[in-house]
Amino acid sequence: MNGILGLTPPKIADGSRYYFSRLTNEQKRVYKAVLFGIKNRLREIKMPLRPINEISKIFNYVLLDNPMLFYVSSSFQQSSDLFKKKCAVIPNYSYSRWQSTKYSREIVNCLRVFDAIKTKSDIEKELYIHDFCLSNFKYDYAFGEHSGSVLGPVLNRVAVCEGIAKFVKLALDYVGVSSLVVLGRANNPALDAGMEGHAWNIVRVDGETYHLDVTFDMTLQDKMLRHDYFNLCDREIKKDHAFVDDVPPCVTAGKDYYSANSLFINRLSELDNYVGRALKQGKRRILVKIKNERYTNDVADKVMTIAQRQFSAYGTGSSMIETSYNSSQMVFEINFK
Repeated sequence: MNGILGLTPPKIADGSRYYFSRLTNEQKRVYKAVLFGIKNRLREIKMPLRPINEISKIFNYVLLDNPMLFYVSSSFQQSSDLFKKKCAVIPNYSYSRWQSTKYSREIVNCLRVFDAIKTKSDIEKELYIHDFCLSNFKYDYAFGEHSGSVLGPVLNRVAVCEGIAKFVKLALDYVGVSSLVVLGRANNPALDAGMEGHAWNIVRVDGETYHLDVTFDMTLQDKMLRHDYFNLCDREIKKDHAFVDDVPPCVTAGKDYYSANSLFINRLSELDNYVGRALKQGKRRILVKIKNERYTNDVADKVMTIAQRQFSAYGTGSSMIETSYNSSQMVFEINFK
């Protein structure tokens, strides 16, 4: 595709295409036809006749695997020639060629901030991208324009879960870390609105796959960056997430952020000592994960009681204590103000 008004579309790595890998050979041919057609902005994408639900699934897979295709809607029209056993997909392009090229350049310019980490380890790259998103983007509660694509974070610094997950995948692709966008349902602990449609990522780090939900961490953070959903296994993520599609199994436990950084205890009975040590070290904001306890109605009260007891014992100079918690993942934040 040639640029418009002298602008040449930027080149960017294709990245990992998990959903393409899940298709049959015939379905892969449809995928490739759709991908070629969208990249070249064809008005009609011709292919062998296939069931509409199958084409719709493949079309969506193309968009999930390729976040740079922000300029096409997930909806499309279809025409069929039953006699010749052919059909055509008619995409709905959201932007002109000139706009698409302009926005593509802005996306690539945004991604260049990650050039500095290209030589780092996979886990360092993942953590940097996670923290960059939490420090620079916000969840778009207004569901504004671009929020569901990578344009939301890049242009407006706000997005909904799909836009955030697509940006995370694009950034990970850019630095050479394999990942995918997962579609499913989840109950955000910051909102507690019940199970709703949701998108997050699975990332492959050091040969193992983990769940990474930047959106949930973004909505949980207040004064401190949160990592409640950083590199969880299936058992942990299923406490408040459910999958819609087949995704790679994430079976390795104990590599979540809190375990990797010794920010955890096994039982609530250990919290007294944990908080006491933190206060001795001069910490006024404490994050801790309680790994082998389930949330009950009195847990939050018990955490506050322990915080007050340690507050009295160590004389922090604070005048107020605030606690918040993620009941699904049993992560507690204690602030001595």
